Amino acid sequence: MSFLDVLLQTPIFQGVSKLKLTTCLEKHCVEFLKYKAGETVVSQGDDFTHLKFLISGKLLTITPNKALSLEIKEIFGSPNLIFGNYIFGIETSSNSTCIAHSDVGIMQIAKEDLLELLRKEPIFMINYLNFLSARSQTYYHTMLSVSAGDLNERFALWVLLLTHKKAEESILAAKIDEMAKLLGDSKENLIAVLQDLKRKKLVTYNDNEIRILNRHAFADIVHDEDLD
Repeated sequence: MSFLDVLLQTPIFQGVSKLKLTTCLEKHCVEFLKYKAGETVVSQGDDFTHLKFLISGKLLTITPNKALSLEIKEIFGSPNLIFGNYIFGIETSSNSTCIAHSDVGIMQIAKEDLLELLRKEPIFMINYLNFLSARSQTYYHTMLSVSAGDLNERFALWVLLLTHKKAEESILAAKIDEMAKLLGDSKENLIAVLQDLKRKKLVTYNDNEIRILNRHAFADIVHDEDLD
């Protein structure tokens, strides 16, 4: 599969022909970067001056909370946008670190060239606006889907808000007692919830992390659609 075939699967470039995409990219400053496994692609705090596309390989993202008591670790395969919702707006710096989980290929477009591309190609503008709208609306929709508010539902809500549908692996790295505090409950009650989820094959866990095995099933717990 060529990199053009990969790009055509990303949210922004869907709905156009390969020839059309080739013509558009030739008119703008597009860079191709390669990283070896273990190399840092994006550091926490980096400003997003480019829109980055993962076109080959896999990335590990690590996102800590402010108190550093929780880290969300996720692995993404290609094709994928790398935090495409942080190019514009008030917050344009990365709250995550992205590390090459395997050898990876990245295509990036400078913000100025992206703006020109969006202005000249309405289909790309519509695609990008739909991408941004879907991400912002999903969080709001998920929050309003909560009904019971019990610990099982609160934990499911956290999973849906903190992880991504397209991630191949998602891990909440935190000590169980710290996670219980963040959820406003006791360690014993959280373990009871996790044991039930483990029995249903939705998670595995130990004292230091919770691995999500079936994110889609958590949407059912809060009566939500797995949109993100």
